Amino acid sequence: MKRIFTLLLSTIFSLSLLAYDGSRLSISTIGNDKVDFKVEVDGRRFNMKDNSVTLSNLSEGNHNVRIFRVKRNGNGRKQELIYATSVFLRRGFHLDITVNRFGKALVDERKIDRYDDWFDEGYDDYYEDEFADVMTAQEFQQVKQSISKEWLESNKLSSAKFIIDKNFLSTIQVRELMILFSFEKNKLELAKYAYRKTVDKHNYYQVSEQLSFSSSREELAKFMRESR
Repeated sequence: MKRIFTLLLSTIFSLSLLAYDGSRLSISTIGNDKVDFKVEVDGRRFNMKDNSVTLSNLSEGNHNVRIFRVKRNGNGRKQELIYATSVFLRRGFHLDITVNRFGKALVDERKIDRYDDWFDEGYDDYYEDEFADVMTAQEFQQVKQSISKEWLESNKLSSAKFIIDKNFLSTIQVRELMILFSFEKNKLELAKYAYRKTVDKHNYYQVSEQLSFSSSREELAKFMRESR
């Protein structure tokens, strides 16, 4: 009887592990010291620490997301809605939303696995080893905030290149860096410069989605072919 109970308990525990298939939502924003952001998910308000917030164990289905920009001035604070959408969270997936100061958003989704929240399962040992060198989410948020404080795009580009020289990046991190730039030529130059330091080059085609002109996308594709 004791053996049966132990077996039953073990089975229930194993099933509970297998049943962990909740959804996760991360929201990050790009701002400066004079601007704060507030996040609202399904009517609930959340404060952002270092301009980011992560919500775990959310149910699968549609969720309403609103982001407010709060400006500090001499008369107090002014709140402005800059982004509103309805997102569908899939079971076992991590959805990431990054919004810049103008309300333009980058939305990306990755399957949650035991290696790293940023990446899918199924990578070979080479990529698993390389992922250890990629900047953590916290480090990357600090980098984005530092670069976004630069007033001139030329200074932003110089700062980004300096960071790239010292670190390895993932494709999604390169995409998020590109959001910080307004001019197409700077986005393209950054995409080319970061290619050599990106660990998941097989996903790098996603970077071209941040380029507005087909000529730029073709130039990046040619650069990637010649760099192999």
